[in-house]
Amino acid sequence: MTRVAFVHTGSFFHLADLRDPAVRAMDPVDVYAPDLEPGGLDGFDAVYVAARLHPGVLARIAPILVGFLDTPGARMYIDGENTVGDWLPGTAETRRGTNFWAWRIGEDVGRRSVNREHPFWDGLADDAVHWHYHGVLTHPATAVPLVRLEELDRAETESEDPWGTPYRAIPGHSNTLMYYDAGTFTAEVVVSTMDASYHHGSGFMPGATQLMYRMMHWLRGAHAVPRAMVEAR
Repeated sequence: MTRVAFVHTGSFFHLADLRDPAVRAMDPVDVYAPDLEPGGLDGFDAVYVAARLHPGVLARIAPILVGFLDTPGARMYIDGENTVGDWLPGTAETRRGTNFWAWRIGEDVGRRSVNREHPFWDGLADDAVHWHYHGVLTHPATAVPLVRLEELDRAETESEDPWGTPYRAIPGHSNTLMYYDAGTFTAEVVVSTMDASYHHGSGFMPGATQLMYRMMHWLRGAHAVPRAMVEAR
């Protein structure tokens, strides 16, 4: 059986994720990050790094997470709002604003699914990755962008979220929102600026639930996700 570590810092949404019967059916192992020590991920086949880990804890365990990426045949998914630019080699992150409801009101913020011929899309879907985001990434040359922001007409590039932070594409930037990388590390890794486990555990954003379930299935070595599973919420 594939052993998947669900690394979290005990926030209410992390605990709600672990209580979800659909998640429990995928047998993740509860790994409380404040207790994680070097060697603590030995024996695992995959790691789900939950969204919005406590920054202080994340800074301490980041070398453990990066070290796991040297595991042959392993997989890791890094959920959003984890400042990957500060600790993941080869990746930089630039914060962007958040239009929470663009997906619902039909606003085109420039978000696009790309490289659709890549096999990773066999287990992914547009509605799992088109809800919102918190930053844009640059990434290693071996990475394959899966979702990115396209630059729109200049008149449409100055939109800001309620906190005054622009959320459209940055001119001249790669503007990647999610990528797959099987070349930088021994392990495969997927990185996203969408915080799926936060919104799933908080009980809103149906696309977030889709993304979390699909990434859990990928970590377990599966591509196809049972329809009943992704429609469970």
